[in-house]
Amino acid sequence: MFGKRKPTLKEHGDQALLDLVFKVKDQWQLAQKTQENVRGLDRTLEMESKLQQAKFEFLFRQARRRKVAGEVVSKEVANRNIFR
Repeated sequence: MFGKRKPTLKEHGDQALLDLVFKVKDQWQLAQKTQENVRGLDRTLEMESKLQQAKFEFLFRQARRRKVAGEVVSKEVANRNIFR
């Protein structure tokens, strides 16, 4: 009741953005694994992987711009080294 702070609209948006970043990251990893496991390299699989990577990079930049959980997102990118 008293002393309990309600989350702001920005905090809700930041959490939704962070959830979306990790969801797209998982989709990207799945697309990469699918691409690696298919014998004949299919053009659509390659495009799907690149599309997921582009989505992740865009969302990552948005999260960095909004300063959303910087250490969490930065660790993920440091492990993957996607920005060469």
